[in-house]
Amino acid sequence: MARPRGGQGEADGPEDGELVRRTLAGDREVFGVLVRRYERLVYRIVGGFLRNPADVDEVAQEVFVRAYVALPRFRLGSPFRPWVAQIATRASYDRLRRRRRSAEVAWEDLPPAQQRAAEDLAVGADPSDAAAARDLAERALACLNPKDRQALILADAQGFTAAEVAQALGCSALAARLRLHRARRAMRLVVEGLLGQVKGTEG
Repeated sequence: MARPRGGQGEADGPEDGELVRRTLAGDREVFGVLVRRYERLVYRIVGGFLRNPADVDEVAQEVFVRAYVALPRFRLGSPFRPWVAQIATRASYDRLRRRRRSAEVAWEDLPPAQQRAAEDLAVGADPSDAAAARDLAERALACLNPKDRQALILADAQGFTAAEVAQALGCSALAARLRLHRARRAMRLVVEGLLGQVKGTEG
């Protein structure tokens, strides 16, 4: 599947529910409209779990295969966006569970640009290299529990409400809020740990 380029939204054509109904009635081609509408969202969710572009492409394609197969179980009238986000989350988590991931970020593992960005943050300055700062944040994000990480991505990067995060993760809204609180706290601790390593190198 090619990397998504366009945006998404029901304003670009028929409503999601209508596309689902037409697909279930046998018009398979209209499912492609749903794919184009939500591929950017799916790529961003999967990319929050996986860093390898080939893995992201493969899992994103798998997400839409799973969605097509599961479409008869989609409840008409409910929003499609959190439903496909839930499938993307589960597919990504399934891939991640089959791997061993390090839960640590060490100063010596950071590329020079990210070390400079961390040094800027340590002294309270805006990082001179915005891209390196984003990469640094991604490294910190990768240290979180997969579901905590995904909750944070859905809420802070995608703008999902707590209820939508809950639907995507298959939990209650209260559990989603608790997971977001825990994820933000863990993210802060990882960043503080990195900044502590910076100060240690300066001492």
